Amino acid sequence: MKRRAISLSGHFFYQVFSYQRCASNRFPFLFRNCLVQKLSSLSSSTSSSRPFPDYSPKKPTIRDSELVHHISTVIKQRRSEPLRRILKPYESKFRTQHLIWVLMNIKNDYKLVLDFFEWVCLRRCYPSLEARCIVIQIAVSAKDSKMARRLICDFWMKPNLDASLSFAHFVERLIYTYKEWGSNPCVFDIFFEVLVEVGMLDEARIFFDKMLNYGLVISVESCNLFLSRLSNNSDSDGLEMTLKSFKEFSQVGVCWNTASHNIMIHSLCRLGKVKEAHHLLLQMELKGWCTPDVISYSTVINGYCNAGELQIVLKLIEEMQMKGLKPNPFTLNSIVLSLCKTGKVVDAERVLREMMRQGIVPDNVVYTTLIDGFCKVG
Repeated sequence: MKRRAISLSGHFFYQVFSYQRCASNRFPFLFRNCLVQKLSSLSSSTSSSRPFPDYSPKKPTIRDSELVHHISTVIKQRRSEPLRRILKPYESKFRTQHLIWVLMNIKNDYKLVLDFFEWVCLRRCYPSLEARCIVIQIAVSAKDSKMARRLICDFWMKPNLDASLSFAHFVERLIYTYKEWGSNPCVFDIFFEVLVEVGMLDEARIFFDKMLNYGLVISVESCNLFLSRLSNNSDSDGLEMTLKSFKEFSQVGVCWNTASHNIMIHSLCRLGKVKEAHHLLLQMELKGWCTPDVISYSTVINGYCNAGELQIVLKLIEEMQMKGLKPNPFTLNSIVLSLCKTGKVVDAERVLREMMRQGIVPDNVVYTTLIDGFCKVG
């Protein structure tokens, strides 16, 4: 994992780069009392960031210590025997609080950690949230993001869960266990992504802001997922919130990439703001933010096609070709469909043939669109 300090207007942030419930139709709390820290309110160094807390677990009694020592020794020395067999003598004495103490003794053996945690879960001992966070931290440190994601997802899938209360508790435990058990910022990216995936967009935004207090900025890839889920909302509220998040996140250190801008361009086009989308496309390269790709152009072209601005479309196609970008079937279909709608079926066919001459292979949708156009004009 790469970690990079970002300097913006004299202020420093940590940019984290990492690997990666049905959303409601409204987001009533997403931006309510969610104050993004402005650069001017922060110190010029990371010394102003809140430090992660030290880990100080409850001390075991002498009897507990003996049991933990026996269990730790037995599972470390096992060969091929299953844990359920070698731990049979200790089952009646084992309690949930023993789990963390045992984990402290075996944390350097990742496979053993997973096996023991699974043994505890199968016994219906129901590990504490703190213990779950510890295993999540260990999994991320072992570069097993899939397991970390699964452990987080499993928690949110519990029935009758008080999401609001559980969210606050989960975040608190994740931060509390970070310094001692992992210190890998990727854990916060993964947690953020899972919140987005299960539809907890309000909580994801709150979590994003909370991590700023610790000098950490959620990765651009994770933020792209957040933008994408917001923009997928069927009404204008989600789209407007996408635009707002894009602006606010950039103010606190998120360096948006091409994929981010493509989400924004798509959102603007869906809102009917095609000219603004086109302006953003131009600004991407002019200001050196990132380089537009085929998707960037295709989205704007589709927007102009829907608006009937065919002359601008042709100019954009020419601009794409000058930059060595080949229109894809989606671009082609947008143009053909727009021409067919205005009764210019012959022109649509001409465009199709020209595209094929340039090596662009149309899909079935393009042919279907053209055939339908010819049928309508007789």
